[in-house]
Amino acid sequence: MIHPHLQTQGNAERNAEDRTPVVLLTGADRLSLDAVAFSLADSLPRVCTITYDVRPNDAAESGLDIIRNIARPQVSGVVFGESDSFGLEECCMSCTVKHDIGRTLESLHGKADAFLISLPVGLEATPVAQYLADSFSLNEWGGSMFVGAIANAVGLDEFEERFFDDDRLCLYGLGAEDGIYDERSTGAVVSRLIREATCVLELPVVGAGCLARHLDADGECRCRDIIRAIAKHDALVHEDARDIGLGDLMHHVRHGERVQMR
Repeated sequence: MIHPHLQTQGNAERNAEDRTPVVLLTGADRLSLDAVAFSLADSLPRVCTITYDVRPNDAAESGLDIIRNIARPQVSGVVFGESDSFGLEECCMSCTVKHDIGRTLESLHGKADAFLISLPVGLEATPVAQYLADSFSLNEWGGSMFVGAIANAVGLDEFEERFFDDDRLCLYGLGAEDGIYDERSTGAVVSRLIREATCVLELPVVGAGCLARHLDADGECRCRDIIRAIAKHDALVHEDARDIGLGDLMHHVRHGERVQMR
């Protein structure tokens, strides 16, 4: 069964040639999410990046603000950036963000060769992809766009600690005083984001690495094996996100090699 939130393989092959791809990027930690987003954006000159984050706001009824940062290319080659914030006023963060993405893409359609959208830390992309696919099919402006991929950024630094972490996922801040926390555990979010992704992009270990709970008989880290076991069997799992670009992801779209989620 083809994932209903993405185009069919036949449409994907056609759309990849004459429509603008929208790639949704997820992550369970801000550092990995930003690093992969920067690498992907740097791989395509005329990509428009839209990044979402959260901040505390005691003045808002929900206590939260959504931050939206847009960087889009100009004809001169200069990148134009703008930032805005708005209160989380709908029933949940997912609804607030997906509706804003729809409005933002409507205002920007035709102004970039691709759109890379970084969702807030921990936010799952499937509901967003479903909403966008419906919007594209129902609105005339959406005829020039399609949801090309759901990519998940996974940092291997301390991956094991996050994977086995039962504490609530930290969305913003570092401690109890300024931290914003999800109701779900960190480990549950890490697993769900990997599981839904059509592309899993790993960042190699550059820091302390992991603990030794899952070392094999030769003392080798098994993080990559854990990730591969969680991911869909036909997902693209790339061991170094720095070596893959948006064009590579779209190559898989053109050849019908995206995940068929079940």
